[in-house]
Amino acid sequence: MLLCLLRPSAALNFSSRSYAATTLGYSAFYHRNKNNNLIHAWIEPSLKSTTRIASAKTTTTLLNSMMDNLTPTNADEEWRGPTGESGSLERLCSISLRACQIMNPLISQIYQQLLVSLDEGNASSSEKGGSVKKLKQDKSAFTIADGLVQRFLIEVLYSKISFLGIVGEEEDGNGEGLSDESWFHVEGLTIPEELRPLVVSTKDEIEALALEYLAPEPNNDYQQLTVFIDPIDGTREFSTGKGEQCSVCIGFANKHGKAIGGVVYRPLSLPKPTWVAGAKSEGYAVYNFGGKKPSSTNNGGLLTTNGSISPFLGSLIEELQVERVKSGGAGNKMMLLLESSISDATNGSMLYIQDRGVSRWDTCAAEACLDSFGGALLKMTPFLETESCKDEQNDEYYTYLASQSNLDFIPGTSLLTKQNCRKLSEEVKLSKLISDIDLVKPYSNLCGLVAIGKQWNTTKGKIQLKEAMQRAAKKNPPSFS
Repeated sequence: MLLCLLRPSAALNFSSRSYAATTLGYSAFYHRNKNNNLIHAWIEPSLKSTTRIASAKTTTTLLNSMMDNLTPTNADEEWRGPTGESGSLERLCSISLRACQIMNPLISQIYQQLLVSLDEGNASSSEKGGSVKKLKQDKSAFTIADGLVQRFLIEVLYSKISFLGIVGEEEDGNGEGLSDESWFHVEGLTIPEELRPLVVSTKDEIEALALEYLAPEPNNDYQQLTVFIDPIDGTREFSTGKGEQCSVCIGFANKHGKAIGGVVYRPLSLPKPTWVAGAKSEGYAVYNFGGKKPSSTNNGGLLTTNGSISPFLGSLIEELQVERVKSGGAGNKMMLLLESSISDATNGSMLYIQDRGVSRWDTCAAEACLDSFGGALLKMTPFLETESCKDEQNDEYYTYLASQSNLDFIPGTSLLTKQNCRKLSEEVKLSKLISDIDLVKPYSNLCGLVAIGKQWNTTKGKIQLKEAMQRAAKKNPPSFS
């Protein structure tokens, strides 16, 4: 995908807020702010393709050739205000989803900057000054999209709500992103000048959304909720040209730490963003997969990372006799799983089983959404060890509460790794079983996960899966243990 930012032009005069046109296999999108000023435009392939536009000059020429064939998109038509009663989870999820839609153009523009810099062999800086990407202390990728999305949600959308707690992935660093006085500086990165008008207009639109629909209400139950936010789940994919695999994950947990509501939004899906939202207790389960038919085999598949997998997962693929489906991002994998579960009621859905390297903000929204569609996201260790699969009360879930220590820690059951170690140093010995809770990050999922759709979430399905996992574990134990 290649996106192109255009400067505002007084010669452009449209009556609707969002426009699109298609030609030569590409789509152009134009978006106006609340004052009806054109603030940005971008293009992207209408179909998945490896073809890229060669230059900004070619991009501008293509956009100009499309101007005569503009038709309004349905982005604004789909929004007719939030659904659900005041104070409900459905209403909170609906408003959060709308915020994701508002942020989408900015996320797309930042992704364009990353793609251009990748093509030029420089993945960090903009031609007009400012940076869009850096490495954090743990060597993981961070982009200005991560910082801005989290700030928009915490400091603007949810600023008037007294939640029990809010946990964002980027708070796990030094917290600098939440204390910046200027919106043009995020975690030590300076927002490129050409993106600043869009940052301001996005902030203004989300602020208006919050003022209209999320005014403080003393009688609702939001103050009993803890929010877990992964602003860009799949930052590695987002920063390396695989943006269609990233997602914005917003999960809500009750006072006991159980995930009960969530939104997962893929901003860079083609031909348009896709999303899922749900809250099982209210019978709320909605999705938009863009009309795309999921691709899956008759036997489903096991969703894995794009990179290397553990020997345990390799053995499990053999035991289940399914194909490996590579993809990035926990939220994206959950959506792929859910797509296959909804579309194929007889042959069984894909599975997402992970024995290392995920955190609470990766799984809170995913767990709530799966739950609302009849699936489940469970801890792997108790799933393997529990004798009975007949009663859902035997299922164990991760605890989603704000805490300084890991609420699911069990001494001697998990290995210390680069992903879960609180602070790496020469004195800390990795690959040993952890006995000291202070060594691990508070929000690391230490016991692996088992994510299943409704087809597997039955007594028969769970027994079949458990037995296959137990056979695989005898050959190669899960990597966390």
